[in-house]
Amino acid sequence: MVFEIVGAPVGKRRPKFSTIHGYAQAIKPKEDAIYENLVKLSFQSNKPQEYSLFEKPIKIKIEAYFAIPKSFSKKKINMAVEGVINPQTKPDADNIAKIICDALNNVAYKDDTQIIELTVVKRYALEPKVKVTLNEFI
Repeated sequence: MVFEIVGAPVGKRRPKFSTIHGYAQAIKPKEDAIYENLVKLSFQSNKPQEYSLFEKPIKIKIEAYFAIPKSFSKKKINMAVEGVINPQTKPDADNIAKIICDALNNVAYKDDTQIIELTVVKRYALEPKVKVTLNEFI
């Protein structure tokens, strides 16, 4: 199962903490909730009609494509498109994986504890996007 999320890759942010009636509560940033909904919508609009939740161990490959900076020279742009140079900017690869894996809980699989193998690759592209590949772990 392969699907794409249109737009720049987003990483999971740290929650804010607040005390309400003497109890500490973690509050998820609004931006995270919006991006998680985009991930769910992208998955659901691309899944086959007969799709059912993965119940076995799975492997996920996440390819995060970042926009090429406008400051790059023509030579550097060509190197970026060819994959000779890759982004070393935020968001971190682990935070990109975290927000996508959390969003797919109870949508693509029962729980993200089923993820046995996880690969995250950051690349440059002319159009920013995230490509997600889900397969049963064999």
